[in-house]
Amino acid sequence: MNKMSSKALSLLFGVLLSAGCSVKEYRESCPCRLVLDFSETDTLAVRSADLYVTVPGGYVFTDRVGSEFFRRGYSVYVPRTWLYVSMVKGDEGMSSAEGLKIPFGEECPPVYMHSSYIDADCEMWREIVRMRKNHCRMNITLKTDGGNMPDLKVVSDVCGYDVAGKPQNGGFGYETRPDLSGSCSVTVPRQTGDGMMLEIDDGGGVVKRFALGTYIASIGYDWTAPDLQDIDIELDFAMTRISLVVSGWDKEYEFDVVI
Repeated sequence: MNKMSSKALSLLFGVLLSAGCSVKEYRESCPCRLVLDFSETDTLAVRSADLYVTVPGGYVFTDRVGSEFFRRGYSVYVPRTWLYVSMVKGDEGMSSAEGLKIPFGEECPPVYMHSSYIDADCEMWREIVRMRKNHCRMNITLKTDGGNMPDLKVVSDVCGYDVAGKPQNGGFGYETRPDLSGSCSVTVPRQTGDGMMLEIDDGGGVVKRFALGTYIASIGYDWTAPDLQDIDIELDFAMTRISLVVSGWDKEYEFDVVI
């Protein structure tokens, strides 16, 4: 073998070693191929979703995955380490620097999420995406005889979701005014306790507060359920009685309000 051929083979072998993925001893330096499987995704509710792949210290990869990938799948190469995989639909208006945060004064968007913590120290990981309903729409009806409607404000201590898809502590407050029929709605994120409050403002300040979180907890509503159910809330004109009906439940719950 001449010197030129020997040098060429040495160079080729060096390239193979530096690539690592074709040589067993260096395989741990290769990335993991993350394959997203959308076979269990409700394509009627979810037409596209934002992908967030994160490790401690910040985001590694983000992308918007369209419905064209739902049948054939979607794949991306990620670091071979423990990492969070989140898929989010409906996060419009939420900041994503440290998860998904709802700006104070805004309601929660109709967000669907998939979150998992995986060990990607392998050549390929297949993740089945299950998009869960992570918002609760509260339809509020104020039974009145007409006249000026007060402002209604829902406040809580959950302002969105962290990078792992868990409820994130922070101030949430959204104010709305019922229409002429006395109806309005507020969409809230998944809660971690029963501290949610409903405030009534007649224009001169808050005149009444209702321990809404306590009432919701007392009827057995599960904020940890995979998919959150919506709630219908009705207040009488004197605001001394409140009723709750959870979507899909047959029973109506009524409470006498002690002011």
